[in-house]
Amino acid sequence: MRVKAPSSSANLGSGYDVLAVAHDAFYDTVELQATPSTEAKVEIVAEGTPSDPQKNSASYAVMRTLDEMNLKYRVRIKLIKGVPPGLGLGSSGASAAAAVVALNEALKLGLSPDDLVRFSSYGEEAAAGSAHPDNVAASVVGGFVAVVSQNPLKVVRIPHNYDFSFMLFIPEVTITEKTKKARELVPKEIATSKYVGNLRFVTALLLGLQKGDRDLLRLGLNDEIVEKSREPMFPYYPKLKEVALKYNAIGACVSGAGPSVLVFVDERTDVESLKREGLSVCEAYGLRCKIKMSKVSEGARVEGSD
Repeated sequence: MRVKAPSSSANLGSGYDVLAVAHDAFYDTVELQATPSTEAKVEIVAEGTPSDPQKNSASYAVMRTLDEMNLKYRVRIKLIKGVPPGLGLGSSGASAAAAVVALNEALKLGLSPDDLVRFSSYGEEAAAGSAHPDNVAASVVGGFVAVVSQNPLKVVRIPHNYDFSFMLFIPEVTITEKTKKARELVPKEIATSKYVGNLRFVTALLLGLQKGDRDLLRLGLNDEIVEKSREPMFPYYPKLKEVALKYNAIGACVSGAGPSVLVFVDERTDVESLKREGLSVCEAYGLRCKIKMSKVSEGARVEGSD
């Protein structure tokens, strides 16, 4: 079974650990073979990612699925990485999503979307130490998603009715234990006023997506808690967002735990000026950035299927 799963951006402003979107910027591909056996055993073959099945998000998610469902198969996984790791683009989530969807298809398990997301999220334990499901939810389900319940896990796809694209600014930088550091910066306590303010932002974003309202989308792509707390990791972000709004982008946000920045653009955006000045901002902060244009993507799919 050969399955590909898209990259994703989580949080989307104020939607920390709740909201995410799948995009067609990059894809991970998994080739999976499963053979009946007397015991469950998983082998992973992948360049540039851990070869230990316990430490690779794709193989670990499959191992947990087999164990929980008491399935005895020898599974061989070949992971073809397309989503660059460590850049806030859901790399480990895409690997896990592709692997679990491939296992589900190969063994005809009939897992629900929520179960696919739940099993895929185990892969994040191997990659980041905790099973946060936002990125894997986007890679499995596709489009914009909201994780509305953690226990039991429930994911809802959010309709969107506005025509836009994404411009990703992707710094060529490596941050050791980035996700762990980014989570440690998030405040444990916040003022009620900040909570209410962020609740207004996320409500505006959801309504903007559903109503196709550009002004609500722009308002909704803000955050005064998580992004603010993480600015020491991404000091270029406020200026990059300022430039995006200057050239009439819909809005911008940090992609997941960064360092990439996701900019929403449409026909009213001066895209070329934004690219040029945005790259200058990166250079001013000593960064080499790549730009990747993308659109909203569907979720993990068996290659060759409709």
